[in-house]
Amino acid sequence: MTRTHGMTSRASKVLRIACPIGIFAVCAWALAPHFAAQSLDGIFNQLRAVTWPAWLAAASLSIISLWSVGRYDGVAHRHFATGIADHRARWSGTIAISLGQTLGFGLFTSAFARWRMLPDISLATSLKLSAFVSFSFVLSWAVVLGVACAFLPAPAWIKPLAFTIVVIIPAAIWLMFRHPVLHLTRYTARLPSLLSAGAIVLWTTVDTVAAGAVLFVLLPHGTEVSFAQFLPLFLLALGTALLSNTPGGVGPFELMMIGLFPHLPAGDVLVSILAFRIVYYACPAIFAGVTLIMPFAASPLRPSHPQASLKRARNAELGIIKQNGGRTLQTRDGACAIWPTGQTLTALCDPIQGSASATFSALRYEAKSTGRLPMVYKCSAQTAASARQNGWSVMHVSDDALIDPQVYAPNAPSARQLRRKLRAAEKSGLSIEWSGALPWSDMARVDAIWQSTHSTARGGTMGRFEQGYLSDHLIVRGYVKGVLVAFATFQRSTQEWCLDVMRHTDAAPDGTMHALVHQAVICARHAAIGRVSLAAVPACPDPNSAIYRWAARIAVTMAGGTGLRQFKSVFSPRWTPRYAASPNPVTLAIGLFDIAREVRSPAPIAIRKENTAHEIHNSDENYELASKRAS
Repeated sequence: MTRTHGMTSRASKVLRIACPIGIFAVCAWALAPHFAAQSLDGIFNQLRAVTWPAWLAAASLSIISLWSVGRYDGVAHRHFATGIADHRARWSGTIAISLGQTLGFGLFTSAFARWRMLPDISLATSLKLSAFVSFSFVLSWAVVLGVACAFLPAPAWIKPLAFTIVVIIPAAIWLMFRHPVLHLTRYTARLPSLLSAGAIVLWTTVDTVAAGAVLFVLLPHGTEVSFAQFLPLFLLALGTALLSNTPGGVGPFELMMIGLFPHLPAGDVLVSILAFRIVYYACPAIFAGVTLIMPFAASPLRPSHPQASLKRARNAELGIIKQNGGRTLQTRDGACAIWPTGQTLTALCDPIQGSASATFSALRYEAKSTGRLPMVYKCSAQTAASARQNGWSVMHVSDDALIDPQVYAPNAPSARQLRRKLRAAEKSGLSIEWSGALPWSDMARVDAIWQSTHSTARGGTMGRFEQGYLSDHLIVRGYVKGVLVAFATFQRSTQEWCLDVMRHTDAAPDGTMHALVHQAVICARHAAIGRVSLAAVPACPDPNSAIYRWAARIAVTMAGGTGLRQFKSVFSPRWTPRYAASPNPVTLAIGLFDIAREVRSPAPIAIRKENTAHEIHNSDENYELASKRAS
């Protein structure tokens, strides 16, 4: 089996090399009669006939095209978060593509050039960057070709394909938004964000239009064709050259141009293409080859900053970043918790330390460096006011249910419904534990039963059952006749506890979850915790706006209906508004949809290891309670 696989691998390598050589040989044979009709002196005379203004225009347009191709690498480096400065990424990309498009075998030649120019990246990373740039360019070329052939004069036979591409574009955008990560058979691929994809298509448009204009200005005088007619044909020829993988597309490009312009003398077309190759390929390649002698110096190591401790954060729910792939971000005067999604980089709640304005500045920079949109989610009114002062769009998205454990009064007249639920749970024989060894296998069973009746657990800003993530939570468990029937977990910081994962089976008696939350609040009182959050629910509809009421009603239904608010209202919490903010209304809408997608279709759990065993041990010492069971 291994031998057969090895032979297949060697055969595929031989084919990858042999195919471009074979294509070039066939094209050279087909072009030979046209070159034979031209004498060497005739070719030189035709080149000398090209006016200096035409050469100058072609050189200027080539610079514009090469400037734009370098920006592909800026997008690629942001996509892979290499940490390479933009100017280095773009310059190395320009050099790599200049060599790759001239020498052929672009994936490997450009990868070597990138590796040579950037000592901070490995050869494997360089290959990834080259593959990303090459593949994304081909897809973007198809988009530009489709739009150009659909809306500009083009051969009739290409029109159906062009309109098909135009129709597919919205579906492709939806796919990139809905599935930012593709889980293939053996590999997982993260698609570029919509912001990055838009940038790639933009720079591909500038690149290909400028490249087409280079050849257009070098066509012989008297060519009766407008640039609008010429561009679709040039893009078709360019695509043929790309797919052939011959050095510089030599052969297939010439044949396509001759075939697409049958009314022009073939010799004149070939001489114009030769001039095009001198300006657009040869000169940049020579310059790039010389530049390879002078690669960038390795960047100095950045000083490492200690991770801000989530245990001292005002918002305990920031602990969710240990499960959703988030991390802490250092700001000018503190730190914040950030969470990367498909389209956005979201700062959760308020800063862990420091000012809101410093958070906005750091978030903008970090989002740009990863090709995402900046977003703040579930922040306080104070942070929202600061966002407005910075010109950001702000929306009231949820209300947080807060309880002060020190003044919590289940015997108050307003708590009649809570007392009724607690009495029902007590009469059923429910017993509650909140300390001691945790029954992970029993909890996993309860979680599996809950998911079988409630569908897959939501994620993103909502915690999911996973032992590593829940190991530093307060976990209150409910038993009936010694069998675990429910549990509720609370994230913990020195300032707040926050309700997180709630699970139960059908065997849980009425009032079970109320009793678990009630016990957690009592525990928080004994631990001298300042507040307990029962977590947020979607904001109530604005009675003055019918559209807002309709949208909010949908949001409430998608988030679990009105039951969550009713359940939490039993504890007479203080409802505190939470806001979302982004630089403008469009990015705010995209960010909210992106977060909703992550919540409803979460990625696999990604547990981070920042919090050490020492931190967890100290947390357990701070919050351990003497009593083990209440009946």
